[in-house]
Amino acid sequence: MIKKIFLLVLLAISFQSCEKDESLDPRAQLIPGLYARLDITSKVIKSYDVENSYFGGLLTSPSGKIVKYNLYVKRRNGFGVASDFALVKSITSFPYDLKIKIADIATALNVPASTLAFGDEYYFYAESFDANGTRADYYSLSATVQGAPGMKQAYRFRTTSQNEDFFNNPANLAEYDNYVNP
Repeated sequence: MIKKIFLLVLLAISFQSCEKDESLDPRAQLIPGLYARLDITSKVIKSYDVENSYFGGLLTSPSGKIVKYNLYVKRRNGFGVASDFALVKSITSFPYDLKIKIADIATALNVPASTLAFGDEYYFYAESFDANGTRADYYSLSATVQGAPGMKQAYRFRTTSQNEDFFNNPANLAEYDNYVNP
């Protein structure tokens, strides 16, 4: 009899553990459909090949409800001096193969491309809109999504330009995280 009671209690506990814990759900806060995702394929710009090098990846709107995505950039040079954010691209169709070259950044910041140098850091900030004009940005995301690089949110990230020595060491690219300290 005690064995049967023990088995029933054990069975009840096992069914209880199958329930989903909603607090662990890493979705964006409920601004329906306004979540942009960036699957980064080129993490860092090559300072020695600016004509062919870019930062970017595949930008998607998983729900299909984003009608406009504005991407802004600011530069922090090697001395820690930062510019203001400036619009670099407005995107209205998804999926979109996002490629940001040094020339794009220079145009957005209204500076000569020759002034952008090895070691500069580029910070990106974005906002998205649905057909009704509802806006979402990084601060619309849940804390879980904000802090989880694996979520690939497309609202706040960074890149840098690096020299050949950086690219000659594969560990550098493996360790570089576009979502750290953006």
